[in-house]
Amino acid sequence: MKKAVNMFNNIMSFMGMLCLVIFITSVLVQVISRTFLPKSPAWTEELARYSFIYMIAFGSSVAVRTKEFVSVDLLVAKFGPKFNRILNIIIQIGILGFCGYILVYSVWPFANIKYRMVSTAMQIPMQYVYLSMVLLFALLIVSYIFEIILTLTGQE
Repeated sequence: MKKAVNMFNNIMSFMGMLCLVIFITSVLVQVISRTFLPKSPAWTEELARYSFIYMIAFGSSVAVRTKEFVSVDLLVAKFGPKFNRILNIIIQIGILGFCGYILVYSVWPFANIKYRMVSTAMQIPMQYVYLSMVLLFALLIVSYIFEIILTLTGQE
C-alpha cells in the first residue's frame, strides 16, 4: 500500500512541478515581453493563473501526505500515541467527509454551470479551468483515503 501511495505522491509532485515550470515560463515571457517588446501577449497572464491553480490542486494532495497543512496540536501533546492515532483518524475522516460534501454539493454544480464559457485571452473552454476545482477535491479525497488506510494499518 505504501508503494502505491508513494507512486501517487510522486505523480502529483511531478504534475505540480510541471505546472510550476509552466507558471515561471509564462511569467518570464510576460516580463520580458513587457520590457523589450512593443506589445506583450495577453495569453501569458491567463496561462500563469491557470497553471498556478492546477499547481495548487496537485500540491494539496502531496501536502496531505507530508502533513504540511496547518494543524493545532494542543490535544496531541497532552495524550498518548494511541489516543493521537484515534484522534488523527477521526480528523481525517471528518476532512474526507467535508471534501466529499464540497465536491458533490458545491464544486460539481458550479463547474457544470460554467463549463460552456470560453476564456478571454486564450480562447480555451473554461471546462478545463473549472476542472481544477473538481480535481482538487477529488485528489484530496484520494489522499485522505490513503492516509486513513496507512494510519489504520500502522504504516504512516
